[in-house]
Amino acid sequence: MAEATPEITLQIYAQALENLEKAYEILHTPYSNFMVESTKILVSPDYPAEIRINIGVLLRNILIEQWELIQPCRKIIRELLLNGLVMNVSNMPIIELISSIIVSIIVLDPSHIWPSPLMELLNWMDDINAVESSLELFLQLFGKLSETNGEYQNLLKEIVPSVLEKGFGIFAQPELNEMLREKILLMVYLVLRSISFADGTDNSLVNKCLDNTFQIWMSLFLSALQTSPKSHIFIKKLVLKILIVIFRDFGVYSRKSLALSLIPIWKFFNSITQLYIGHIVYQIDVEHLDSLFGEENKELPISNQRIINIKNDIEYKYLNEDDDYENHIEGLCAYSIELITILVTKPALYNLIKFGTFPLLNTLSTFLTATKEQEKQWVKDPSYFILNDEEELLQKSVRTLALKLINDMIEKYGDQFIQQILIVGEKLILNREEKEFIDLAQSIISKLNFQELKGQQSKDFDQDSVMQFMKGSIITINNNHYLKSFIQKRKEAGYLMLGSFSEDIIVFQQKHQSTFDIKKCMQNILYELEKHNSHSLQARAIWSTTRYSDLISHQFKELLVPLFESVIIYLDSKYPITLRIISVKALGNYAQKIHKFNIAFEYKQEFMESVLTVLQEATQDQMISILESTINLVKFSSTLATTLAKNGSKVLLQFFSVFHSEQCVIKPFNELIVRICQCKEAYPHIFEVFCPFILDCFQVFYEDVHKIQDKSKIKQSDISLMSAIMNITSTFIKFCSDSKAQDAFINLLPSMVNLILINEDPQLQVHTSQCLKNFIIIETGQILKMNLVQDVMKVNLKLLEVPQNSANESASLFAGNLVMITINNLLDGNPDLNLLKAVVFKIYRSRMPSTVQSLVLVYARMIIEKPKESIAFLTSWSIDNRMALKVLIDKWLLQQPLFRGKGTKNATFSALMKLFLVKDKTLENLLVIGYNPSHQNINSDVYAPFKILSLLIRCLDNEIIPQKQDNAQQQEDDRLEVENDDDDFNDKKNQDQVDVDLEKIKDDDDQDIADRFALLDPKEKKDKGLADLETGSTLYMSEFLDFNQEVGEECDETTEEDLTYLKDPCLNINLVDSLKEFFTNLLKNDQEYFRFCLRHLLKEDILLLQKHIKLNF
Repeated sequence: MAEATPEITLQIYAQALENLEKAYEILHTPYSNFMVESTKILVSPDYPAEIRINIGVLLRNILIEQWELIQPCRKIIRELLLNGLVMNVSNMPIIELISSIIVSIIVLDPSHIWPSPLMELLNWMDDINAVESSLELFLQLFGKLSETNGEYQNLLKEIVPSVLEKGFGIFAQPELNEMLREKILLMVYLVLRSISFADGTDNSLVNKCLDNTFQIWMSLFLSALQTSPKSHIFIKKLVLKILIVIFRDFGVYSRKSLALSLIPIWKFFNSITQLYIGHIVYQIDVEHLDSLFGEENKELPISNQRIINIKNDIEYKYLNEDDDYENHIEGLCAYSIELITILVTKPALYNLIKFGTFPLLNTLSTFLTATKEQEKQWVKDPSYFILNDEEELLQKSVRTLALKLINDMIEKYGDQFIQQILIVGEKLILNREEKEFIDLAQSIISKLNFQELKGQQSKDFDQDSVMQFMKGSIITINNNHYLKSFIQKRKEAGYLMLGSFSEDIIVFQQKHQSTFDIKKCMQNILYELEKHNSHSLQARAIWSTTRYSDLISHQFKELLVPLFESVIIYLDSKYPITLRIISVKALGNYAQKIHKFNIAFEYKQEFMESVLTVLQEATQDQMISILESTINLVKFSSTLATTLAKNGSKVLLQFFSVFHSEQCVIKPFNELIVRICQCKEAYPHIFEVFCPFILDCFQVFYEDVHKIQDKSKIKQSDISLMSAIMNITSTFIKFCSDSKAQDAFINLLPSMVNLILINEDPQLQVHTSQCLKNFIIIETGQILKMNLVQDVMKVNLKLLEVPQNSANESASLFAGNLVMITINNLLDGNPDLNLLKAVVFKIYRSRMPSTVQSLVLVYARMIIEKPKESIAFLTSWSIDNRMALKVLIDKWLLQQPLFRGKGTKNATFSALMKLFLVKDKTLENLLVIGYNPSHQNINSDVYAPFKILSLLIRCLDNEIIPQKQDNAQQQEDDRLEVENDDDDFNDKKNQDQVDVDLEKIKDDDDQDIADRFALLDPKEKKDKGLADLETGSTLYMSEFLDFNQEVGEECDETTEEDLTYLKDPCLNINLVDSLKEFFTNLLKNDQEYFRFCLRHLLKEDILLLQKHIKLNF
């Protein structure tokens, strides 16, 4: 086979570089020595660097691809590459390229090949001039190995001890420059990450790698942290990252170093607060930081090197990560907090740290200070500031890391730490003198029992050292140019701290005596709101009041009105949008409380115009909270609702036209429209604006629909708009109380009925049928007068059809509601038989619980009124050879636990009680799906009365739990009414638990009753119940058919309103009381039948019943 010469090799690469798309095809040459010649050119200084780099980039990929195929050349190539590191010491681009090729080969080769060459390379590092070249290879190598999770254990075991030892020896050389020290530390970081997988699983590997050098490295790390915080910042940052890996990932190996490391790390943590305030908060150049804390009165030079240069950043280069911090000082602070967080969670340090939580918190409070960048962000993007707690903690910054650590410490150190939060928070918001604070801290720390620390590893941790930590945590700015700003920043941090942990603070205040006065704090906020403070401070102060609004509304109601009046001022357009959004949210919060407690006061309703302006200026993400707050304001006052309708209806219509398809926004918007329409004074104003728009859109859409033969080609955007319009039209119809509104909408009725009949879109069907239902309620006489009853019946039957596409089942979400209203209003309460049959067939083919529950409700109400007649009707016909009664009862009992809404549950469970008590023989011999159905036990059928009884028992247990929670909440509210109430409340059991002899129940002879049931054992039945229909439906699995599943919530309010309109007798019953009365009467009047049925239930059901009902047998 021909061999390539250097000239031929260069020609081939020249061709490849000219035609990069076919480069790899060109490089697949017939020359046996092509790879070797290519490598020689790459490593040889005789060729121009640019040519070598271009060749190296192409060679790396083709070499790795063909490595298995060029076995005779491998050894030569390895040697050439290693020699290349020696030959190109001063040419780092070539060194980086050669290193990357070597690393790619190492991970392909057997592990025994490379230890010796790598050891030789380490020895070569004795020459100071060769250190950087060798380091490049090891940085790339361990960067790769750190991602493999122990796949190269043998290689690691052989080279890591020597790498760490050699690295330390070189690091200690005084002539080494800063950059090489940084690279050595980065290499140590990557080495530790590479072997961290073995801690706790292969301790022998960890011991072999670390035993010889761990202590000297730890001494070096801790010593580095004790130097001036302003020097060697990047080295300190790397040291922190290494310590994080050691204490986080080497939990077993590092445990002996914990106590000895704590104090040096803590001292360093205190020492960097000035760096954070000066350089990160105020962006002052590091060289001028001392002037910030000295007695001066001048503005200091701003640093012009805040941003990290990514190209020169070795972290980004070798770790392929960007830590999201703008400069190394911010990273230094962030990693310090992360390291402290790791130490705080160590059980071995619990006793030590619990004595030092006070100074630790005081240091953390400094890191809560908002930076200039955050304040700029506050102005540019309100969403950055207006977040819920979870979202705020997801933001990556020093501030949020500090908040997270405080939250972790609350969980670990409890009430003691919460008390310290109150003290530090109060110091910040009241701007207390530090000397006064130190004296208070001294008195608190002196009361701690440091004798508990005897025998701990850290001998230097005592009262004096804790006080030194406290003094070291104090930071004072004496430069008058920055003093006012710093005071306001401290106050903002204080309100942030007290607001973020308000729930814990309120619970603490209820349990303990405390010098912290929440009322005084809120009064101080009222004082702050009158001053010319920074906008961010005002916003944070307002925000913090909302965190305590529940407590304020119970204990300090007199503050709600002053707060409301003070915050209204900040709706003025001269204030930043963020402050105005916060103010709207606060006003909605206060209004909710004022409305709840019927607090009367006078206010100028014109501020609602400012609320509208805020809504217009807000982004989509912010609109939701503004709409929710506006809803609370409208609910609070009909005057505000009228003002909003009078002055803002055009704005609301514009808002609707833009956001009608945005579900997250349009949902609260629709609720706002409902609240406005509920106000009789407001309705005419909003109707006057919206009505022409609705009528025009409906007319245009209706005409377009009739022009289009294929209805599937109707634009989805048009359907979406009409669905939203129908939804809002339904609201207008529902609350219209004057003839003008009724006359305006009545002409829509025939077209609307026709639209339902020809339309197939589920979303539009739902909203249009809801609209029709409200028409029937409001305009029954007009429908009869216009001879539209038969058309309405067709609509009912249309919605009860079984669609070929099961996804369209959602179109029938409220079909049962429409049927009930149709029967009541248009059929004089006499149901049409075909309609009733269609309801059962729809139940048979439906899978969505929300659909099934509205349809079952039709029959539940019939059964309550006429149980025997209803059963007789259902036994007179069948579906697919199944008795209609079985079809109904099967699906009803299967999905009853998923039914939602007070009225629905009251009606359906009352109907089940009726069915059980009627003792109909057909029903008693009816087999239904068993107690805990799933795809695995579909044949375990039981008789209907047994399943009904089981469901009633489970319902009783399920309903008692929230009743207890409501009672507990009421007691909690009562506790909030009284300050310093130290009594804990206890949940009382609803009934004393009585042990039941299950065997006695089973052994009784009830043959007479048994004779009434079918002789055939249900277990022998082969009927699969609903298995064939429900297969593939997740709802058929037993764990999804239990009580407390969040399904069908969307039907609650609508169905409750419809049942209220129908004056349903079960709507206001107490279900728990009814069930208890049901079981008590069974025990009293029909004990034998009750006992017989209990015999056939699961043991778990009997035990549930036993919790709440005393069984006397």
